[in-house]
Amino acid sequence: MDHKRIEWLFLVVFLLIDIYLGIEILRSPVSLSNGNNNETDTTNIRTEMRADGIELPKNLSDTQASGYYLAAKNRDYLSDKISNLSNMNASYSKSINTLNATPKSLVEVKGNQKQVLQQVIEFKNNPDNVPYGKHFKYEANMSGDNNYTFVQTSEYGNIYDNSAQLTINVKDHAIANYTMTYMGPVNPVRELQSTISPFHAVRVMYTDRELANNSRVLKVKLGYSELTEVRGSTILLPSWLVWIENKTSKNITMKRVNAYTGQILQTNSSYNVTK
Repeated sequence: MDHKRIEWLFLVVFLLIDIYLGIEILRSPVSLSNGNNNETDTTNIRTEMRADGIELPKNLSDTQASGYYLAAKNRDYLSDKISNLSNMNASYSKSINTLNATPKSLVEVKGNQKQVLQQVIEFKNNPDNVPYGKHFKYEANMSGDNNYTFVQTSEYGNIYDNSAQLTINVKDHAIANYTMTYMGPVNPVRELQSTISPFHAVRVMYTDRELANNSRVLKVKLGYSELTEVRGSTILLPSWLVWIENKTSKNITMKRVNAYTGQILQTNSSYNVTK
C-alpha cells in the first residue's frame, strides 16, 4: 500500500469516527444551564437522598469540567516486551491482550502501608520488571490490602478500563505476581467540550435507581472509559467514576456516568473492590 492510499485510509477512518461521535451527541443532548430552578431542584434532591440514607461527600461539586473524545489504535503492545523482562517469568495471552508475570527471585516489600506502596511503585517503574510501567498511576480507590491497582495515564487524563490496567499482588511481604493490559497512546478526535458536574452525575444515578438506599458515595472522579470501537480504534470518552459503599455489607462498587450526556454506562460499568 503506497503512502497516498494510507493517508486516504486514515482520513476515511477519522471521518467515520467524527460522524459517529456527532450522532452520539445529537442523540443525547444535555442541558448545562444554571438557574434558580436548578438550585431548587438540587436542594430537593439532596434532601431526598438524605431521607433515603444516602451520604454524599461534603465537597461534591456543582461545577462543570471538560474533556475530549479520545482514540487508541487496537494493537498488541505487550507480547514483544516479554524478552525485555529480565527479572520476570512472563507469559502473554493474545486472545485477551493480557500479560502475566512472576518475579524470578524474591522481591520483598516491608514497612508501613506508605513504605510498601513506594516499594511497589519502584518495582513497577523498572522496565526489567514491568513494560510501560511509568505510564501507570496508582489508584487507591481500586486497590485492596494485598493488591495494588494502577491505571494507564495520558496527557488528557487517566484511563479507567480493563484494557489499560496493572494489578500487582503482594503476599507474605513480597511481590507475588502482576497482571497487565495496555491500550497504548491516545489522541483526541474532537475539540475540548464541557461536561456535566460531578453532582449532576450522582443525581442521574439516584433518579435512574443506580444509587441504592443506605449507601455512601465515597468518591467521584473524572476519567476516561471505553465508548465503542470504530475501524480498529477504541473510542474513549470522559466519564464520572462514582465509588459507592453499601453501609451494611461494606462492599464498594464503582460505576460510570457518561460525562457528556449523563447516561449510565452499562458496558464495563461496575465492579466490586475488596478491602
